[in-house]
Amino acid sequence: MVYYLVDKMIGVTCMTNKALSTLIATAITATLVLPVSTAQASFSLNQSNLYETQVQVAATKKMVGNAVTIKNITNDTVITSNGTFRIHKDLKPLFDHSNKTALTNALATIVVKNKQIIDVTSLTLNKAGTSKKSVYFDGGHTHISGDFTVNADYVNIQDVTVDGQLIITNRVKKAITLDDVSVSDTITLKPLIIKKNDWLYVTLRDMKSSTINLARTKVNISSDQALSKIDIIGKVPTFELKANVEKLTINVEENFNLFGEGKIEQIIVKDGTKVALNSGHQVGKVQVDNKKVSVTLPAIDKKELTTLLASPPYVQVSINGYDILTTDKWTTQVDRNIFDSAVTSARAIANNNSASQEQVKNAISQYRNALAVYQNAQKSGTKYGYGYNYGDKATLQSLINSIQYVTVSWGSDVYHNNPWTTQAERNAIDSAVSAAQAVVNNYYATQTDIASAINNLNNAIWTYKNAYKYNNNYYYGNKYNLQTLVNQAKSIYVTVSEDGADLSSNTNWTTYMEWYIFDSAVSYAETFLSNNYFSDYEVTYVINYLNNAISTYKGQYKKGKD
Repeated sequence: MVYYLVDKMIGVTCMTNKALSTLIATAITATLVLPVSTAQASFSLNQSNLYETQVQVAATKKMVGNAVTIKNITNDTVITSNGTFRIHKDLKPLFDHSNKTALTNALATIVVKNKQIIDVTSLTLNKAGTSKKSVYFDGGHTHISGDFTVNADYVNIQDVTVDGQLIITNRVKKAITLDDVSVSDTITLKPLIIKKNDWLYVTLRDMKSSTINLARTKVNISSDQALSKIDIIGKVPTFELKANVEKLTINVEENFNLFGEGKIEQIIVKDGTKVALNSGHQVGKVQVDNKKVSVTLPAIDKKELTTLLASPPYVQVSINGYDILTTDKWTTQVDRNIFDSAVTSARAIANNNSASQEQVKNAISQYRNALAVYQNAQKSGTKYGYGYNYGDKATLQSLINSIQYVTVSWGSDVYHNNPWTTQAERNAIDSAVSAAQAVVNNYYATQTDIASAINNLNNAIWTYKNAYKYNNNYYYGNKYNLQTLVNQAKSIYVTVSEDGADLSSNTNWTTYMEWYIFDSAVSYAETFLSNNYFSDYEVTYVINYLNNAISTYKGQYKKGKD
């Protein structure tokens, strides 16, 4: 004997003879025959038992079944209003003895084969717990092939997969907990049509990518996982959310107030009268479809951005670092200008009272990216300080070793941008080095001797470097490699967008600041192409600089969201 899915939407007593004939014919065609005794019994049931004998022909699963009330559970069987059935091994966790209390007087739609339950296509729990002791239902990682309805307070449901909706009816008035419940469709909260009602507390634990349809006021939802979507519809004046959610849609009939905390990526206001969104949430974007709705926007959190901009970590600017102490960092003016631009843009957002949370978030991200580029460009100086460890011979020896000698010349045989000095100037630094080395080699040198030698050598190094000369014999550098790289850089520009929402998933995009930083690097390289005289050293530096910019820019590509 085989039983088939029975639904709760279309009463058997309401079916026409033609519909019933079609249904039976379909069952026969599929070699699934409804027992005559069951069919006859269905027509004899009165209206009070109608909910227990209703039939559903689902749009995607045209299966007829049997609706029952669960009376009791033993180790191997389920006793129902329609008989006693054995339990398929895959469903034993669902009908485990630990669920006996939760399943008392529960309504179920079952598929039975050879007196054995092989599938559960709907389940309604009617047994309530108390504020001190909840009723627990543990699915044991099994699944229900349809809707799961909770019709009682203080129920804790865990470890079950629901192929349809999870419906919370208006009989649930105090609290419900869902723990590791996977719902293919939506979690639906039915409206409670009474003038005075308390808050319903819905606790979600380990609920990944959940979608909620809410038509009830005074609902408090908390979740330890980010939710995908919440749709609020009908007469819902108040709602409290303590969770992160990707999208919150508000389509209410009258006024609406949002309470709670967490991050909401996007709020869409479709309808309502006065919609107050000034809760404790961090909201990325607000979209108002109906311009007649009066919307109070959320407060914008600029604390992190303001803190970042309070003291940007600038370093000194230098051409080659010779004038910067070894303990300090430096960058070129170009690197400083690029970072300055990012700071200016971020400050504009921080000072803009109309800026959205999404704009603040983007400004923080762009500032951090620019800071990373700026810090990566920083180098240590090469100048030793006058006051650094006077009594240490190792310091004096390091200072001696740090001297970078340049060519001795009259300049005619030295390429442009290569420094040179006269022989007399070289002799002066050599003499200072010899004197310093003598102090290092002197076993009896006092700390005063060492300090004096460090001071004298520092002065000599300063004089020597200030004697550097650069002639006018410019060297015509090789433009080919630089020109090729600039052309390559110009070919990789992508679309500029705020968040990629307006672009297809096949389209790459970057933020404006990411584009601006890259474009500045390209422009910097082009200035050398327009200069007929530059050294190979300069070409190499610019090529390396542009290569780094290309690598950084490509690494910032993002895909569109449409």
